[in-house]
Amino acid sequence: MSERPLRNTRRTFLASSALGALSAVTTGPTAGATDGTTEPTATIECSTVSVDDWGSARSARAVFGDGSFVDVGDGAPGAFGAPGRVIESVTFADFDGNEWTLTDDGTDCDPGEKSVTFTDSRATVRPGQFLEMDGYPGTLVSQVDLHFVDGTSQEKVHLEGPQSPDGITGVYRGTGEHAGKVVEAVEIFHDIDYVTHYVRNPAAEKYLLGKDTCGERLVEVMGATEGAVDYEFTVDGPVRAVTLSDGRGASPGGNDAVSTSGDTTTVSGSTGNPGYSDVYAVGGSITDFSQTGGSGEYVLREAEWRIVADTAPATDLLAVVATEQGEVAYEFVVDGTVRKVTNAGPKRSAGANDEVVDDGDGTVSVSGFTGNAGYGDTYAVTGDVTDFARTDGSAAVHIDYNGRERTPEELVAEH
Repeated sequence: MSERPLRNTRRTFLASSALGALSAVTTGPTAGATDGTTEPTATIECSTVSVDDWGSARSARAVFGDGSFVDVGDGAPGAFGAPGRVIESVTFADFDGNEWTLTDDGTDCDPGEKSVTFTDSRATVRPGQFLEMDGYPGTLVSQVDLHFVDGTSQEKVHLEGPQSPDGITGVYRGTGEHAGKVVEAVEIFHDIDYVTHYVRNPAAEKYLLGKDTCGERLVEVMGATEGAVDYEFTVDGPVRAVTLSDGRGASPGGNDAVSTSGDTTTVSGSTGNPGYSDVYAVGGSITDFSQTGGSGEYVLREAEWRIVADTAPATDLLAVVATEQGEVAYEFVVDGTVRKVTNAGPKRSAGANDEVVDDGDGTVSVSGFTGNAGYGDTYAVTGDVTDFARTDGSAAVHIDYNGRERTPEELVAEH
């Protein structure tokens, strides 16, 4: 395997590419005129690098706008890339240290459908990802690693010799001690041209917000029902307040406090109501947590958004909210369970005209009706939202998903 990338992948490799661009000026064509090296000829086509002539180059790295990259370690494929992701630059290199960098000025393009997709905790790898070969890795020395937002990794596949026809395509998620963790990236290696695909999960960024180092974890105390939640917890290490949005952030000096005694930090605060929370960056283990007052129910969750403590029967809150005058009817499907939240206040509670139906195959169908700016229906959801559709009405609508605004298209795309 190649060296694993640094966590700030995008900035690290864009800097590397910038150095390559300087090298292209000083050692590319110039070297070709004096010592026999030949500059490669290639074209960037949104998500694909098409190579007409590798020249003297024997390796290359394509860097994508989302921080993903594809490395060709030693070979000369006619094309490589990552469907659905836009290339920012590609740097070729030979074994003598010469580099040539090509940047893409036309990044406002349609990269097509992604061949590697993610939920928060799952990566799906499809055969179309491997543009550098006619098929996909299977009977090769191959490896798949998952990297998680908490800085840990897990090897999922290490193949040597003949394997099943599916090879290394498929669905990957953390198991054992990594079960339920949010995936930051999937890294795939195979030994035809020694190619590495490092594909970042777009859903991971929100879980890294507020974190200074990999050692920190975000801890969120979120209201799950109407009513206040007063709490206190202690940490064996440092704690600092973090603000993610207007409704999600701690307020030191207000109703939240952080105090330190030696190596122990005590945090006390108050939150409540669905979609509102206090957030902290924690540099050690939580040694105690208790609800000290209030009648509301809460969810306490850590960095990878695995549930640490839960007094509510579901983990995600989804509200369908109209944003203008008018009416809207909708349907959505969840691969899991759904229940109506009827105590989310006069404007956001699901009502009698909203229906939750168990489809009998592990999925649940929800149909509802709302309207007028600020009014909506709230549901407690476990599992992925696989489909969402407007069935009637013309009012504009957005989805409030765990306190974050989503369009229907964004909600389904995340899952």
